[in-house]
Amino acid sequence: MVDDIVINLKEITKTYRLYNSHADRVKETFHPLRKKYHHSFNALTDVSFNLKRGETVGIIGRNGSGKSTLLQIICGILQPTSGRVEIDGRISALLELGAGFNPEFTGRQNVYMNCAILGLTHEEIKARFDDIVAFAEIGDFIGQPVKTYSSGMYVRLAFAIAINVNPDILVVDEALSVGDTLFQSKCFAKFKEFQEKGITILFVTHAMDLITRYCSSAYLLENGKIHTSGSPKDVVDEYNRLIVNCPERISAETVRPVDEQKEIIRDKQWEGLFRLNPDMNCYGNGKTKLIEAGIFDLDGSALQTLVHGQSYEFRLKVRFNDTIYNPIIAYTIKDVKGFDISGTNTFYQNINTGTLHKDEVLLAIFKHKLLLNPGGYLLSLGCAGYENGEYVVYERKYDYLSFDVISKRQSVGFFDMGSEITISRV
Repeated sequence: MVDDIVINLKEITKTYRLYNSHADRVKETFHPLRKKYHHSFNALTDVSFNLKRGETVGIIGRNGSGKSTLLQIICGILQPTSGRVEIDGRISALLELGAGFNPEFTGRQNVYMNCAILGLTHEEIKARFDDIVAFAEIGDFIGQPVKTYSSGMYVRLAFAIAINVNPDILVVDEALSVGDTLFQSKCFAKFKEFQEKGITILFVTHAMDLITRYCSSAYLLENGKIHTSGSPKDVVDEYNRLIVNCPERISAETVRPVDEQKEIIRDKQWEGLFRLNPDMNCYGNGKTKLIEAGIFDLDGSALQTLVHGQSYEFRLKVRFNDTIYNPIIAYTIKDVKGFDISGTNTFYQNINTGTLHKDEVLLAIFKHKLLLNPGGYLLSLGCAGYENGEYVVYERKYDYLSFDVISKRQSVGFFDMGSEITISRV
């Protein structure tokens, strides 16, 4: 291989034989005329790419697109049906954390066994043992059988082993966020340390902000094939278009006469532009109906991957099933753990929405500059009001849709205050 290429895949195809039953498998094995009872399924088809030394490359795609199969072939766990895999250097893989542990062995014994499998000598394991135990933070439990470990201790020890073997290539499959918050912080610090050392990193994740923050390039897999590749942001944008089956950025603004636009806005206009949460929590007394809602940039394009610092609009349309005076329209943003991050409503903003009659439709637009830090969030929406001095919920849809925030800046917490730093010697 070329000196600076450490992973080279050439026309990799992985085919599985699928049988309707175990009996069909037996029939095919012993049939005198070798009759086929299976049908073939290609998990990967003609996948080719290479990684250069020191690159950090992300692989994204829908469930079942072939991501994990590809990583297992690169790690040598699976063999391709056809094609060639060339690897230059020691691979450490964070796939199924702890999959190679023997539950009857102690943590110490599993460390030595797993490190030996990864190619370390006894002397090398002994030299790194204390670092592994310190990173895993399991204390005296290192001498206990791993079957007595909590799930957090189990994955922490597995992670600590994988990152302390001084790999040339690190392969990660959804394993960066293990353990509690402090341990996750250590994991990401180690990840950055590997990047600074020039270690090649290949990882799969559904966290789009990690792809844009850490990767130099990315690949999008679809149906076992490379759908697209390029800069992380471009690939993430294509992924979001793919999962809503939109060939390109679709504008919600339709060039029509004003009277026609008024009729369109009464009905569903954005259906298919967004991935809605099938498990959203909905309740209310039914006096209003949330027709639809979505997130748009200022050009009117529907988006679910947002860029920190840019301006966006949360739009929602509400149909009224009864006459309501001054309804309150609201939104709330939560993190993936359910913590309320931000939100507002027309009542807080002293906006009088007036009297809405049956079958009337109200379009509410919340425009703002996005200051959230990178990560995944959930948007909740609602319509409420006061009747005879009592607060009444007409309709709420919690966790209506998810969205990701990406950024090139780094800061702590949920918000980036946009701080400007001045340094002077006194």
